[in-house]
Amino acid sequence: MAGLPDRTNFYSSVQTDLQPEAIAQLYAPPIWRVRKCSRTDFEAVSEFAEVVIESSSPVLVHGPVADVTVNGPRVIEPLVAAGLSGSFECYDDADAQILEKSFGDAGRRGSSTAAIDRPAERSS
Repeated sequence: MAGLPDRTNFYSSVQTDLQPEAIAQLYAPPIWRVRKCSRTDFEAVSEFAEVVIESSSPVLVHGPVADVTVNGPRVIEPLVAAGLSGSFECYDDADAQILEKSFGDAGRRGSSTAAIDRPAERSS
């Protein structure tokens, strides 16, 4: 998993009543390998990401993602394919937000907290 950052740069919130185990099952081979990493949490690992799936209402998906502006959307592909909605944020090496995006119904409604394909504004 070359290119993974040393810290979390991807954060997602999935608006669902599903439990983390059901969300983890959406991350399937050959792209993803999933394992239970605690009593209630799961880890999904691929060549480009290592994310933890935890909590409920909303379910949180977060972790280090290589080339996060390209691969962040790939992390949520299984969620979108399952008809789920939510949002995600990506951060650069200086912890500045570089992308904020909604997916599923949240994206179609034009959520007030995230915009479709809107790069985050950088402050100087």
